[in-house]
Amino acid sequence: MKNIFYLLFCALGMQTVMAQQTNEKFIIEEQYLKYLPEQYEDDLEKKWPLLIFLHGSGERGTDIEKVKVHGPPMLAEKGKQFPFIIISPQAKTGWDEDVLYQMITDFIAKNRVDTDRIYLTGLSLGGHGTWNLAQKHPEMFAAIAPICGWGNVEEAWKLRHMPVWCFHGGLDTVVPVSASEDMINALKPINPNVKFTIYPETYHDSWIQAYGDSKLYEWFLRQKKYTHKAIDLPLKTLKQYVGEYDFEMGNYKTKSMVTIENGNLIMKTGQRTTTLIPSSEDTFFIDKNQQTEFKFIKNEAGNVDKILLYYDELVTIPKSKE
Repeated sequence: MKNIFYLLFCALGMQTVMAQQTNEKFIIEEQYLKYLPEQYEDDLEKKWPLLIFLHGSGERGTDIEKVKVHGPPMLAEKGKQFPFIIISPQAKTGWDEDVLYQMITDFIAKNRVDTDRIYLTGLSLGGHGTWNLAQKHPEMFAAIAPICGWGNVEEAWKLRHMPVWCFHGGLDTVVPVSASEDMINALKPINPNVKFTIYPETYHDSWIQAYGDSKLYEWFLRQKKYTHKAIDLPLKTLKQYVGEYDFEMGNYKTKSMVTIENGNLIMKTGQRTTTLIPSSEDTFFIDKNQQTEFKFIKNEAGNVDKILLYYDELVTIPKSKE
């Protein structure tokens, strides 16, 4: 396919005069408040945890002072000392996860951030942004705390390794508590590190109690970014996964062969050979820092009949019928 496009381009080039190319720039501006711990300059080698705070709908616009009315930036403005860096961006209209990701990546490159301890939190619209950004980039964050927000239940599986502490007011009529309950109910069966706090007599301002509780910040600091950990599996266990599977992703269809080579489980798909590293008896990974996982699923008879591939999307790879 690549050669076809190349030949087509050459053919068109023979009939036209190439236009002059100029050097242009596209710059995305994103305002944010930055808080540095008092001791930040004491040790120029030390890296610090980073907390990202996403505000609610009332603080949108271009007046950065609005961001100081709630949450960690408000507390920092009043003199509270935090043991981590805090950045609090301002959305002009709504939260754009791609822009936020670029902003955070740029900030990390320019500051002494402990990339194993990056935390994300937000309230209302920012709670929604917290769920969305974490689902889009689970590899970036060590833990999240969405407050009175809402998320995409269909993609909750992307947070199966993410420590989550969710907060909501029981009397909230702006964003009903069911919005958080739906996310928590989707996560609990697949994620053992989920906490949910409902304030029974609180309306749409549950962030006051959540951010005013030092236990939230202590909980954040105990969390580190998830990485896969390899274990050893006996050959007998690996053998049950050997076989041919029907791999399909979008319009791409092919056969995948799972074999054992030198004591390792190997998947061959087209020209690609991948070593599957076990993290449990039925779950394998390819890189400890990537979210990608292969989970072998057994049928009622106890035989493996498919693989669940956790990638950018959740893909089922059935075992080929003999």
